[in-house]
Amino acid sequence: MLTRARARAGRAALTIADRAATAALVAAAAAVVFMTALVTVEVVGRSFFGVSTLVADEMAGYLLVALTFFGLADSLRAGAFIRVEFVDAWLGEAGRRRLDAVLLVVAFGYTVFLGWQFWGLAAQSWRFGTTSLQVSRTPIWIPQACMVVGTTILAVAVVARLARRLGAGEPVP
Repeated sequence: MLTRARARAGRAALTIADRAATAALVAAAAAVVFMTALVTVEVVGRSFFGVSTLVADEMAGYLLVALTFFGLADSLRAGAFIRVEFVDAWLGEAGRRRLDAVLLVVAFGYTVFLGWQFWGLAAQSWRFGTTSLQVSRTPIWIPQACMVVGTTILAVAVVARLARRLGAGEPVP
């Protein structure tokens, strides 16, 4: 009975992690669309009308931050991070599983540390009202919040991958 309840809870947690990664991926895709539209408006405005938005480069940079950090969890889920393949081949299946588990634990620790640092940075920017030096005066905590959210979702994805690897024994890309 308890085992079934744990299995159900584990599957629910993995589903939540997958949905969070998917939502972040949708946000990353939206960032690409907005960045493309913004650059297009800037190019057309300058080329044909002699006007500029004055904020296109700044906003495109912020959208690039969002795209990068919101795409991390899905990159992990898809197995798109860099791997040293000759080490994988040399270790064999059992060694690769152990190494993957160790690396996931290290990745989780590093991701949590990084997220904590980003949180401190965003909180400090919020507290002091730090804004960009550009004409938009964008509150800097907004792009920094994307870094916090992206690393948090990545940490959840790392735990989900580790749970799949160790708990269910499912193959993970």
